[in-house]
Amino acid sequence: MSDLWPRLNGTILPIAIPTAQALVVIVVTLYLASWLRGLIRSSLKRTRADTGVVLLVGRLAFFGVLTLGAMWVLAIYGLPPTALLATLGVASLAVSLSLQDVLRNLVAGLYLLVEKPFRIGEQLTVRTFEGVVESVDVRTTTLRTCSGERVLIPNAILFAEVLINRGAPPDVSDLGLADEDSGDLGATPAAKPGG
Repeated sequence: MSDLWPRLNGTILPIAIPTAQALVVIVVTLYLASWLRGLIRSSLKRTRADTGVVLLVGRLAFFGVLTLGAMWVLAIYGLPPTALLATLGVASLAVSLSLQDVLRNLVAGLYLLVEKPFRIGEQLTVRTFEGVVESVDVRTTTLRTCSGERVLIPNAILFAEVLINRGAPPDVSDLGLADEDSGDLGATPAAKPGG
């Protein structure tokens, strides 16, 4: 029995202490990542930012904190953080090559969320599809046709194709064509009757 403690001290403790430290780091990292995501979401919602942008920034912050936590866990076990970065680099290259279409739609979706060439409720025509925009997500945009069909259009198509937005007519006052007093298009003050 007296021989048991030195054996445990030599085999179990060198593994148990870093594992306990890593578990504490994981719990703290998950808490901080969730807290930061919630803080960012509530802050951006107060500024009336677009819902897609709020979700995107919140997720980026969440995964950024998780990455820092993973690097910390590797450091606890004596592994250099560059090992994680190299692994992430190789994995991201492999994933990006295999998911080119998904990533193309993702980037196009982010662009559409920021640029907003159309809004929910507006009437769009894209290729042979025409309908009212129901939702704009990161990967697809949903149209509802006049016959009630739901059409999911990949955002890369919306990004690359010509689309007709019938739901956003131009503001004629911006064009300088409307007369403020009469509301007639093309009327000039000299052409007013009785004026």
